[in-house]
Amino acid sequence: MTEIPEKHVVAALISEVRAKLEEAHSIAQAAEICARAGNVSRAVQILADFEGLGHEAQDLFRAALAIKRSLLAETI
Repeated sequence: MTEIPEKHVVAALISEVRAKLEEAHSIAQAAEICARAGNVSRAVQILADFEGLGHEAQDLFRAALAIKRSLLAETI
């Protein structure tokens, strides 16, 4: 059976989504630690990095979904 390159691309995009969300989770944990320690200003500064990762993860998800819908139809 021949490998479908689009499946590899979708799998790679999903891996990137996971990596972005893991990084965002780490940032959220650090912000929570700061907030619980009473340094709310620093916690909010830390969370500023979180926003971009969320957008990047969403963009990667949308790309994976578009490839799946347009190129893979019902093969996945």
